This record gives sequence, structure tokens and C-alpha cells, in this order.
Amino acid sequence: MKGATIVIAALALARSVAAQPAGTPAAGAQAEVLFRDGKQLMKNGRYADACAAFDASEKLDPTAATVLNQADCREKNGQLATAWGLFLEAERATRGKPDESSMQMHNVAVDHAAKLEPRLSTLTITVPDDSKVGGLEIVRGSEVVDSAEWNKTLPVDGGTYRVTARAPGNSEWSTMITIAGERDAKAIEIPRLKSAELGKPMTAAAAVEAKPSTDLHKPTTNATTAAPATERDQAEPDVPPAQQRPVHWLPLGIGGGAVVLVAGALGLELAGESTYNRAKVALDPPTQVALWHTANGERYAAEALALGGATAAGVAVWLYVRGRHAEREVAVVPLIGGDRAGIQLVGGF
Repeated sequence: MKGATIVIAALALARSVAAQPAGTPAAGAQAEVLFRDGKQLMKNGRYADACAAFDASEKLDPTAATVLNQADCREKNGQLATAWGLFLEAERATRGKPDESSMQMHNVAVDHAAKLEPRLSTLTITVPDDSKVGGLEIVRGSEVVDSAEWNKTLPVDGGTYRVTARAPGNSEWSTMITIAGERDAKAIEIPRLKSAELGKPMTAAAAVEAKPSTDLHKPTTNATTAAPATERDQAEPDVPPAQQRPVHWLPLGIGGGAVVLVAGALGLELAGESTYNRAKVALDPPTQVALWHTANGERYAAEALALGGATAAGVAVWLYVRGRHAEREVAVVPLIGGDRAGIQLVGGF
């Protein structure tokens, strides 16, 4: 029989010719129905449901044929590590059996296991000696990882897993890792867990004691020696609020005036441009000349306002840098009238 024919025949063997003995008649009947359901679901491409049917059949009445079908189903469902393990299990179950069906299944299991092995993805959970605190338990997904599996590169099905490390008296640590379905190699190192005491919230008294002093010139005092709040307030120098937090209102006001002047300059420039366009299309010469002069006047005023805005902005910056001392000595008076605009500084520097 050719290799392909052997594979098909072995995977389609009825459970009645399996090498292992059957269980109770009722369990055997139920297992047979589930086995047939699994085969039909496999044909329909419903691999997840088919795998569940084979698993239930194997639980009721274990046979090598069912294990082989479990392995084939897991491989088609993309669970290569699980499939590889099941093929190895079927190989062991049929090893040395003299009947032809067992030998066929054995050959299929050996062949598939050998082809799957180089495709497997692996995960290494590294646990340094410093991280091995008492009672340490590591969980991958919903499965506890045996300590014998730590620091070992082991096959694992592709997917996303949460790896959690926990131990009594320590804070839990966890991380997520995604592993590709084939030929992926991932590793995780478990850190030393922090004591759960470090994660507890501080009491109010402990928070007060732990709070550092904000006054570098005064020694930290405890609750029994600290002066009442009213006495501490009276001991502070009597400094007027204006000296404690200077308000730079004058530079801000001048800056706002600068914005207004520049905006006015832009408006007059646009008005002058409009008047100049009207002068170009005017048919009456006297009207044209009047509009021309008006346009020039608006443009001169725009230039003056722009100059005043720039000057005001410079003064605002200078006053802001100089501080409140300059605010008390200098006053700025805007001058706008006729065809002139600008600012006048009153006071001394």
C-alpha cells in the first residue's frame, strides 16, 4: 500500500479495530457516536468542533485511532504543539503492535510527528535564582507551569498568553505575549516580585511623617514640638501681597494696545486700497483727486498705527522683563488723532 493510502486508511479506521480495549458498552457506544461526529465535522471544515468531539470520545473510551484523529484535527486547527504531542502519544500507543492496523497508525504518527517538529513555535520562561522567592507559582494562560519547565525552551501553540507570577506575601506580576503559529521563538524573564507591604497604602500618620520639609532653612519638627499654625503665621514677615506675587498688568495692557494698533493699521490699509481702487474708476476728475488724497491719508495713518503697534509691543516686552519697578516709574500714553498715531512714554527709566 502506498504512503498516501496508508495515511487515509489509518486516519479513517473504525474504533472497533483499535488496539486498546474498549470501556463499558454504554461508554463505547457514546464514544463511537462522538467519533463519527468528529469525522463529519472534519469533512465540513469545522475543526474546533471536531476536535472537541474527538476529545470527548477519547475521554469516554480511549483508543489509538481516536488519538490519531485528535492529532490530525489539532494540526488542521493550527494547534501544532498540541498536535505534535498527540502524534507522539499515538506513536507510543501503537509501538510494537503486531497487527497491520496498528503498524499503519504507528507509521502515520511517526511521519507526521517528524514533519511537525521543525514547524513548532516555542516559549522559554526564564526564572533567575534571584526571582525564586518562596511559594513562587507561574501561570501561562489558565495553566500552571511546573517548576521543572522553568528555564526550558518548550513547544507551545500559537496565540496570545498572559504569563503571571505570584507568591504569598508578594505583589503579583504579569505580562502579555503573542506567539506566532509556526516557527516562532519567544522568551520571558520573570522579575523578582516586590513585597506586598510596599504596595499597601500609607496611613495618614505615616504620610505626615514621610512628607519632606519644604523649608530648607528650618529643621523638620514632629507633632509634639511644632508650633500652632497661628503662631507660625505670625512669625512670618509681614510682606504685602503685591510684593509676594507681582502682577505684570501694565506690560499686558500695553501688549493688548499693540494688538489693537496693528489691527487698526491693517484695517486702514485695506480701506486705503479700496479707496484707491475707487479713484482709478472714478469718471469725474475732482472726485478722482479727492479719493486719491483720501487713500493716501488712510495709508499714512495705517503706517503710523503699525509703527505705534510695533513700538508698544517692544515697550511691553521691556517692561515685563524689567519688572514691577519699571511699572511704577513709566507710563505709556497712546496718541491717535488726525493723520498721526503713536505712543508717548511718561516718566523716567
